[in-house]
Amino acid sequence: MKQGSVRILFYNENADSIVASAGRISTTKGGADAIYEKSCARDKEENIRLIQKILSSGHTSVLEHVFLNLSFDNVSVFVEQFMIEFRLASFTVKSRRYVDFGKMGYVTPDFACCGERAAASEELYGSHMEYLFKEYEFLLEQGIPKEDARFVLPYSFRSNFYCTVNARELVKIVNEMVWGRGRKYPEIAALGSSLIAQCEETLPFLPFENSGFKKEQTEKTKEAENQVWPGSGETEFPSFFSGKGIKTAQPGSVTEDHEAPVVLVDGPAHPEEMICRAAALSAGGRLQADWPDPHVQKEVIRNILSHSRRRELEQVNFTILFNGVSLSGVTHLVRHRMQSILVPDYLASCDFKRYITPESIVKAGLKERYEEVFAKSQRTAERLRKNGFAESSMAYLLLSGLTIPVLTTMNANELLTFIRLRTCSRAQWEIAGRAKELLRILRRRYPALFSLYGPGCYMDGACPEGRMSCGRMKEVRELFSLG
Repeated sequence: MKQGSVRILFYNENADSIVASAGRISTTKGGADAIYEKSCARDKEENIRLIQKILSSGHTSVLEHVFLNLSFDNVSVFVEQFMIEFRLASFTVKSRRYVDFGKMGYVTPDFACCGERAAASEELYGSHMEYLFKEYEFLLEQGIPKEDARFVLPYSFRSNFYCTVNARELVKIVNEMVWGRGRKYPEIAALGSSLIAQCEETLPFLPFENSGFKKEQTEKTKEAENQVWPGSGETEFPSFFSGKGIKTAQPGSVTEDHEAPVVLVDGPAHPEEMICRAAALSAGGRLQADWPDPHVQKEVIRNILSHSRRRELEQVNFTILFNGVSLSGVTHLVRHRMQSILVPDYLASCDFKRYITPESIVKAGLKERYEEVFAKSQRTAERLRKNGFAESSMAYLLLSGLTIPVLTTMNANELLTFIRLRTCSRAQWEIAGRAKELLRILRRRYPALFSLYGPGCYMDGACPEGRMSCGRMKEVRELFSLG
């Protein structure tokens, strides 16, 4: 496979001393500085033996004191999407809203599985990729914004990004890449193996092989992949070529005849009262305090919002279903780290007949040409599959505009961050539309709490965007005050 690479840019060179010190401090007399100095004076092999003993006892949190900076160079965007779902890591990616990806190139998988049709399949794949990138360039030439033209880009296009992660989370990520759900994708598994090889040179005490993940977790993953769910009559994850992708449901039912863009699946009966009770406890009172008056609740919550800590908001959770989110839009959702988000398997839930069509495409009179991109992609995918193209490589044929449902649970504090950022006029239009609809639903059900939520200018009385401001702060504030 012609693929990109991952490289460790930086790591703590004294990592063995740091981790060994963390292991010693709980059972050794003396101050933190003195223990660290003694660990530095010890032989490296002695530190590593201690670390391995600690890790074998299950105390892996000591690894969190070491961090690494990684660069992913010219990997597929599919790899990017796989990686950014790990929430205990920091990512910075190249924006498809502002950068022209027409010359970025694409990943080409191995076609050996196609046997005697390998050459013909590779030629078909390559010609289709060139067609997609030409369509992308054509849309840009017609004045379509980059953030809308990107919907025709295939998930083979090359991405570049940085990742910073502590060593404990890195072990989890690499295990998942090599032996977990990433193992069936050759590009992801190869990148994981590369990280293991680099860590063997730099951080030899990391427990990739010793964690027990390889054997036990791989078997569990296989069992899950073969699971037949009640009432399905087949495996839960059919190929997207079958047109039997995951359907979305109407709130409170299992029917498939309604796909509202945003559904509040679950939420507490009285979140405002719980937040106020938590505020009373925080102030030195008792959790049992009663706060039935909505006007009092609103003032208490307003006071909480004026502080930076806001832990009281984290005591209530809301489960939300976002229907019909484009694969590009998923990036905007998973970027919020403090949530429990469930993104379905792309190959199971994507259907070439379900995709997002930007208003700019319709206004430019390019709707039919845009639709043909998705239809032609489906025909190409079907031909390649008949040729024996690997099922795992089908991910590269997915287009960024294909849509899927996404389920997430956020507490009220993370919802505050999400709504503040995503209802702003500068937010990408797809995610902004979902955020505004979510806020409308939440305000209708929980007015005392969510009437205080909105974009930064509405909440703070000042625009946080500086020179990038939309210049309509008064209008925006009035709009959200009415909403």
